[in-house]
Amino acid sequence: MLRLGILGLGEGRSTISASLASKKFKLIQICDANKKLCEERALEFDFENWTTNYKDMLTSDKIDMIAIYTPDHLHFEHIKLALQHGKHVVCTKPFIDDLSQANELLELAKKSRKKIFVGQSSRFFEPAMRQKKDFDKGLIGELITIESYYHADHRWFLEKGWSLKQSLNGCMED
Repeated sequence: MLRLGILGLGEGRSTISASLASKKFKLIQICDANKKLCEERALEFDFENWTTNYKDMLTSDKIDMIAIYTPDHLHFEHIKLALQHGKHVVCTKPFIDDLSQANELLELAKKSRKKIFVGQSSRFFEPAMRQKKDFDKGLIGELITIESYYHADHRWFLEKGWSLKQSLNGCMED
């Protein structure tokens, strides 16, 4: 059973819910810099082990893996810290916002012998699963190229102050 910590509670609801119901994962701790949001999620999920300091999860020997749902521009630093502290990582998309940082994370993963998984739930939506079944049955034919569109109203996301920020250094309280 993997012992999980979740960082970033604005987008991590489905992972909290899934891990609490899972036989393969045990939710150990949730974390967000916003204390009010921690308190809200603790009440919503009847789960009291929360912190506002990422370092608490990084240094915990009770956590094997960290699920990262923080603002996009913080992913690289949060992933890097998790790997440096010997944690497996699952991170929402986009994985990182600067490809020049990719090799550093690949090397850290190799050195730490920890796994990294990019979580993208849309592939499990019914239309995508139906298309995959149709392809597997040969109903679609030979694929030469794929063009796809995903339409959603993301104005709510763009209203977040961090939504268009570039990567920044520094992500933890001292």
